Amino acid sequence: MMLLVLASGGCGHEDSARVRTFAQLPNWKGIWIADDGYMSTLGLSGFSEQKNLNRSLVVLNGKAPFRPEWAPKVAAFRAAYANAPGKECGFYFPQVMESPWMFQFLITPEETALIFGGREIRHIYTDGRKHLDEDSIWATPWGDSIGHWEGGTLVVDTIAVQPARMPLGPLLSEKAHFTERIRMPAPGRIEDQLTIEDPVALTKAWTVTVPYKLTALDRLMHGDCQENDRNPIIDGKLTIAPGH
Repeated sequence: MMLLVLASGGCGHEDSARVRTFAQLPNWKGIWIADDGYMSTLGLSGFSEQKNLNRSLVVLNGKAPFRPEWAPKVAAFRAAYANAPGKECGFYFPQVMESPWMFQFLITPEETALIFGGREIRHIYTDGRKHLDEDSIWATPWGDSIGHWEGGTLVVDTIAVQPARMPLGPLLSEKAHFTERIRMPAPGRIEDQLTIEDPVALTKAWTVTVPYKLTALDRLMHGDCQENDRNPIIDGKLTIAPGH
């Protein structure tokens, strides 16, 4: 009986500490979308041509400090995609942070998850763990993200990211290292200050800021950009056809 009482008391103390930690975390509830002047329009209003994705009006398509020997690879990559639009559908890191997919935050003491409308999920672990060691880690479309809170700012460190599959954002090497500072500067606004370091592709660190705005939606509706049979484009607007 004594062992049961002690065990119960221990669990209660741990639960209370977790509740206190929860109370200190920011409230970023709601459905968010990138608000760079173009991607939010694409996500909420639709688009008429696939090639519009290649416009250089997004933050991550800005002028990155590419090394001279890397720049031809970037040009060839973008040209190949322009000649075969739509061959890739998913948005991976860091491109997903400025994609037309809406997303929501799920914040817990152990991790913050970013859940996107394309069914992508970013896991940012905040429980004190370190990156996997060199023998256990390999590059993936999402990389390995760990983070910690500095007041109301989520600081994220990401490594082991596969090179981009579509040219919405910079083409980088597997040596790229990403540091994010995600915060809410004002109600209804969030920003992600992203610094990219890549000794293979870049001459120096490159910092950009992606802004987000809160939408009026109360549910995250998942989509599939490879199955748009019910989303005809009429007069340049994305519409929803009735089911059969």
